[in-house]
Formats: sequence, C-alpha cells, structure tokens
Amino acid sequence: MRINCFESYNLQRSPSQGRRGGSVTYKCPICGKDFAAAELQQPHGITGGSYCPHCWGRVYVSFAYGRFVAVISLLAAIGLLALFHVTSIIGFAVGIILIWIPLSLFLNVMSVRYKPPTLKKWKERRKTFYEWLYDRDAPRDLFDKHR
Repeated sequence: MRINCFESYNLQRSPSQGRRGGSVTYKCPICGKDFAAAELQQPHGITGGSYCPHCWGRVYVSFAYGRFVAVISLLAAIGLLALFHVTSIIGFAVGIILIWIPLSLFLNVMSVRYKPPTLKKWKERRKTFYEWLYDRDAPRDLFDKHR
C-alpha cells in the first residue's frame, strides 16, 4: 500500500469519500481553478516556491494557525523546561530547540483537522540593505532603454 504524504491534508472531500478517502485539492488564488495537490509544481525543490499548474502563478501553502501554534509550542517548551528546573543557559537553549520544533510540527499537523491549509499568492520580498546598496551604486543608464 502506497502512503500519500498529503493524506492528512484532505482539503475538499465529498461526503461519499469518508474520513480517509479522496484526493487533496487546492484552489489557485490567482486563476481560481481547482487541482490536485500532487499537481502543484515545484521545479526548484521545496525551497524554491510552488507554482499553479494552470496559470504558473507563484503560490505558497499557508497554515491557518501557524503563528498561534508557534507561540503556544514555545510557551509550552519554556514551561516544561521551567518545570524540570533547567537553570543553565546552554541547557535551556538546547532544550528549547529539542522541544519547540517537534511540538510545533505536531501541533501544525493537528491544527489541519480544524482548518485546512490554503494556497495564497506569493508575496515578493523587500530588497535587503546590500541589494539596495548594489543598485544604488550601479552605473546610470544614459540612453533609457526601458521606455
């Protein structure tokens, strides 16, 4: 039996599909077309962004309770370390990392049951300070070729 890694992300089910059945579908925020999660294009790997297979618009998967889960899991990790009386800074830092990240991942998976993740349009990032400096020092275009 082949296990689909997106099986827990059942976004749109028909009543006949039941709790476990069916395929995961997303709706593109740019063109509005529905498609299966397996069709989501990632030509540059998981860190390069995702693209709609119909309009090739750049999108990303957004979890509804992402920030809330991160804060709750951080507070739970701090509380657990305080409960065990961890006093050293190194032990506290290592403990936070070892507890916070897995707890946050687990709570994100659990939060999908209440509100499934959705696709959102990709937001371009702002220029960094070094990119701004590089553009500022670029030679001037004498014969404005962009007109």
